[in-house]
Amino acid sequence: MTHTGTDRLVETARFRAAYRQVPAAVAVLLVPGGPAGITGLTCTSATSLSGSPPMAMLAVDHKTNLAPLAQKAGHFSINYLAADRAGWARAFAGRNRHLDDLAAAVVPGHTRVPTLATGTTAVLECRTTAVHPGGDHWILCGEVLHARAQPDAPPLLYLNGRYGTFHPHDH
Repeated sequence: MTHTGTDRLVETARFRAAYRQVPAAVAVLLVPGGPAGITGLTCTSATSLSGSPPMAMLAVDHKTNLAPLAQKAGHFSINYLAADRAGWARAFAGRNRHLDDLAAAVVPGHTRVPTLATGTTAVLECRTTAVHPGGDHWILCGEVLHARAQPDAPPLLYLNGRYGTFHPHDH
């Protein structure tokens, strides 16, 4: 492959500005361990990785200890938030995340990994399979051992620095 001189990486500000225009589902990653016994983080980069076997992946900032903690624990859950849970998303998006805000809603899932009992559109319980470096983030991969969905709950979305929801078009 030849490079033309225009193959330079885009500036960080342009990159971030572009991705602010891409809507993303909002999830809370929960991992067993940490000082409170459970650690959580708001994430907008969780997605499916494979259908066979069922796998999910997400990107976690290097500044957090969540990816290494998930690797050590061997399990994690991805809890996609319902539209009325923006407060939960904010609680876990800051640097001073406190499980106290969600403690009453956290229950052991089907596989005993911590999950949110309410306020979700979908919950995936995963066995950690890999943690890969990805720039200033870790890429956390897991096999999905159990999944549950609440199809009637509208999803919480993140776009251009704001939370919102999805409104389908009529046919």
